[in-house]
Amino acid sequence: MPNKAFDLLGERGDPCTFVFSKVNYNYTRALLKAWPKEAGINKHLTFNCLRHTYATLQLDHGTDIYTISKLLGHRHLKTTQRYTRVIDKARKEAANRIILDF
Repeated sequence: MPNKAFDLLGERGDPCTFVFSKVNYNYTRALLKAWPKEAGINKHLTFNCLRHTYATLQLDHGTDIYTISKLLGHRHLKTTQRYTRVIDKARKEAANRIILDF
């Protein structure tokens, strides 16, 4: 977790209680319906959309694929490559690095 997240949590509480007591699957699913609607976004969001966006943003900001794989809890690097579409992006970047003068 980033240091900022720890700062926002405040003092450590009872280890036997939940950190986020109201957060559960149904509550979060309701938020995933409400937030896009309020923002004028007409896309159905899922937990997987959030994970994909997180991974893509990490890639775009220069985080290496191995680190992203570990952050997402993937056992195999291949899973992360497919999940973040890094293969297509890497191919395009590699092709654009080579400039042939004919």
